[in-house]
Amino acid sequence: MTMSIARSHPAAVLLAVFLAGAIPAPASGFQLREQSPSAQGNCFAGISAGGSDIGGMFFNVATLTRFQGHELVGGFSQVQPSARLEGASASRATALGGSDIAGQAEGIDAGVGATLPMLCALWSLGPDLKLGLSLNSPFGLSSDYDRPWIGRYHALKSSMTVLELAPSLAYRLSPRWSVGGAPVARHVDAKLTNAVDFGAVGAAFHVPGSVPGGADGVATVRGQRWGLGWKAGALFEPSATLRFGAAYQSAIDFRLKGDVSYQGVPAALAGTFKDGGATPCANQPATASLGAAWDATPGLTLQAEAARTFWSRFQEIRILFASGQPDSVTPEHWRDSWFLALGLTWRPNRAWTLRTGLALDQTPSTDAFRTPRIPDAQRTWASLGAGYAFTRAFSMDLAYTHIFAKDSTLQLQATQGGPDFFRGNLSGTYKNKVDILALQARCRFGRQEP
Repeated sequence: MTMSIARSHPAAVLLAVFLAGAIPAPASGFQLREQSPSAQGNCFAGISAGGSDIGGMFFNVATLTRFQGHELVGGFSQVQPSARLEGASASRATALGGSDIAGQAEGIDAGVGATLPMLCALWSLGPDLKLGLSLNSPFGLSSDYDRPWIGRYHALKSSMTVLELAPSLAYRLSPRWSVGGAPVARHVDAKLTNAVDFGAVGAAFHVPGSVPGGADGVATVRGQRWGLGWKAGALFEPSATLRFGAAYQSAIDFRLKGDVSYQGVPAALAGTFKDGGATPCANQPATASLGAAWDATPGLTLQAEAARTFWSRFQEIRILFASGQPDSVTPEHWRDSWFLALGLTWRPNRAWTLRTGLALDQTPSTDAFRTPRIPDAQRTWASLGAGYAFTRAFSMDLAYTHIFAKDSTLQLQATQGGPDFFRGNLSGTYKNKVDILALQARCRFGRQEP
């Protein structure tokens, strides 16, 4: 795209330039693993082969056959991320003068804490037939920057929540084999904002009196929608002390029902930047997992987990406009990623359960396409957990995780005709970390496992 082409189609070009990248896929490197506070204690190692309670149904429905009677598990995870940007610099495109973008450049932390609830229920319809229900959040994104910061044209606030409801059914085919499946309903709710350099836009289109940096405004995109998917799994128990689980969760594509709105639009540009309907298209990736658990002694269990998330299907962000203007498209070029975990569960007596684990969590993003909305990086998990059974029917679990993240860099270039032309060049290094504290309560009714 050249400036001469831009002049012939100003409305389409400007909307594409300012909103490209406004809606990431709901996971966007922020795939959440907070669906079982007890399993968090060993970094979810072996969860596809079944954990200490029915919370493992989110990862593998077939593991429900390991439990008898009826059961209810409820809890929450408090997630506190930190994404501190250091050595940041920003400047306008050469064609717009190449001047530095004024604003806050130090002490910037985009991390926003969140409380994530979870609820699981089990009804034993028979010794071999189990009905389950889970409610949780499998994906999420939240970041917040002060409006004066130097990267404000790329991102201000990003808020995205995903709620999943999954009724599940599991059946034991034989003493060794169990299978399970579930339809999945997910609801996505997103709101994202960024500043708009209307002064630079006006200067590019020769609006009298327009100066880059002279007239900032704000663009906001909102969207929400329900989507349907499915999950399935199998559990193989070759002996009373060894089990393997395999599971698959389908991808879900969303066409969010939303709108775009602007604030601070100069009168000369009011005919171009109009509020109206918008349809952000978001793709949530599929995930395949394999878990193993070995009861090495009556009180000691060793666990392992490998999960592959197929982020490579997320190659672009696309926004459709109700006005009929051309789509806004931003390349992402994400890669498939692995989550690998090893864990240990020790039961020193009938009341106490102690857990620990380590995990490697790859990032799907690359330096060339990373944005300040999603300053993701490769992470290493370290977890500790403890559970206490007050009675055979009631217990509680507590877990703490610290996630060590590698530094991640921004290398956004404001090339002429590119999606960041009016947003500007932006570079810097993020220092990332995450702390997670999780708590749950477990109640059992009817016949219970030994």
